[in-house]
Amino acid sequence: MKYIVVFAGPVGSSKTPIANYLSSKFNLPTFNTDAIRSEVTEDFLSFSEDEFIKRRNSRLLSLFEKEDSFILDASIDREWKNYQGELLKSDFKIFTISLDLSRDFLAKLYAAKNYSESLKDIDRFIKDHQNFISQYAPIVNLSINDSNFTDRLSLSEKYLSKWLENNGP
Repeated sequence: MKYIVVFAGPVGSSKTPIANYLSSKFNLPTFNTDAIRSEVTEDFLSFSEDEFIKRRNSRLLSLFEKEDSFILDASIDREWKNYQGELLKSDFKIFTISLDLSRDFLAKLYAAKNYSESLKDIDRFIKDHQNFISQYAPIVNLSINDSNFTDRLSLSEKYLSKWLENNGP
């Protein structure tokens, strides 16, 4: 079975730590859009949204065509309509982890991680996530919230393992 692990959640909500953990536990490659963002910024000495989108989409398409399971370390909140078509065409099964953190908790995470720049957009990030959840809640396999956040890694491993057992070949 080919599958993809995706995340829904605001910037800075712990997608990358979960992706890295699952990558090591399940021997899955991770596609990290932040790495492409950094690469583009380094190549042009400033960020180019058009170049980022071009590189991201080209590499994602290549992964879809390879048809190997992988982790998409990016938020699907605003991009789901773009990803959904490719995923359905590629016949990947989708495991979605949603990071449903309160504004207060997310602000504390930003402070702890020194994400002061993101703090100014926190309300937009939360709104984008809430809009996604209101439309696509049925595709969520695991919800991480304020109360279970410290267990996010073990919960992600546990729920993905169970999901794989139930959806295997």
